Amino acid sequence: MMVKNASLLCSAVLAMSAALLAAGCGGTTRKTVLSTDSLKVVAVTESRLDINVSEYQHYTTYTLYVDGTELSDKAFADLLQDADARDEQIVHTDAIVVAEDTVLLASRTRDGSACWTTHLSAHGGKATLEKIITSTVDCSPGPAPPGWSTLYDEASNLVLVRTHPFAVHPITGYWQVLWIEGDVVALYAEERAKERLIVRLVRTSADETLAEQHLPMNTYAEPDLLHASPDARRQWLFSNFSVSLGVPASIQLRPDNTLKTITPEVWAQYEEMDRQNKEADARASAEGQARTDALYREVRAAESAKGHPASRIQ
Repeated sequence: MMVKNASLLCSAVLAMSAALLAAGCGGTTRKTVLSTDSLKVVAVTESRLDINVSEYQHYTTYTLYVDGTELSDKAFADLLQDADARDEQIVHTDAIVVAEDTVLLASRTRDGSACWTTHLSAHGGKATLEKIITSTVDCSPGPAPPGWSTLYDEASNLVLVRTHPFAVHPITGYWQVLWIEGDVVALYAEERAKERLIVRLVRTSADETLAEQHLPMNTYAEPDLLHASPDARRQWLFSNFSVSLGVPASIQLRPDNTLKTITPEVWAQYEEMDRQNKEADARASAEGQARTDALYREVRAAESAKGHPASRIQ
C-alpha cells in the first residue's frame, strides 16, 4: 500500500512539474519609470521559463497614461497622424526618459509590419508627439554615448538623437558611433565597394565631413564594434587614432595602434568567399525571375484560352 501511495505521489509531482514547465512558470512585474500629473509610463515585464535552455526570458513593454487614462492604440495612432495605424494593435517596446515629462519612445505594430520612434510629452493633460522615424525594420534606440541615442531610418541612414536639449541630427550613410564631443561625432563604417574601412569626423548639426582616415580592407581586419558598448567603442577609437578637433580637424592612425591585420592569403580567401556569395545571389535572383516569368506566361495563356485579351496581364 505504501509503495502504491509513493508511486501515486511521484506521478502527481511529475505531472505538476510538467504543467509548470508548459505554463512557463512566469510572472509579470510593473514598474513606473515616469510619473507626472499629465504623463505616466509603466514598464510591464513578463518573465517566462524557456524550457529549451532552462532559463527565464524577460520581455518588457510599456503602458502609457495621459491625464490618468491609459493611452489607447487608436489614440496613439491619432497622435502619429497615421491613418493606417488606427486599426492596428501597437506595442511600445522602448521608453527612455529624457525630461521630467518627456520620453523617447519606440513602438511597433503587433505583427511588426511597421514601427515608429517618437518624442512623447504631455502638459496640462494634453499629449504631444513628434515623429522621428517610421520604418518597417527596427525603431529601437541603439548604443550611444551618454545623453544620445542612435537610430537608423528606412534607408539605413544614421539618425542621432540628443536627449537633452532634444535635437535630431540625420547623418547620411550607415555608421557606427564611436564618440561624440560637442558638435562633432566620430563614426566608423565599412565601404566594401572600395574595399576600405573608414573612420570619419562629422559635424552633427550640418552632416559635414571634417576629416577621415581610410584603412584598406586587404590589410586591416574588420573590428567587432557592432555590439560593443559606447565605452568600448570610444576606447577603440583613441587606442588606435590621434584625434584633433582644432581648425582644421584631423584624425590619424597612431604609430602604436593595436589594430588587427590580415595576411594576403586570408584576404584571398575573403575575396573568393565574396565571389561565391555574389554568384549564389545572382543564381537565386535569376531562378526567382524565371519562376515569375513562367507564372506570368501561364496566366496569359489561361486568359487567352478564356478569350480575354492577353494584354491585360502585365
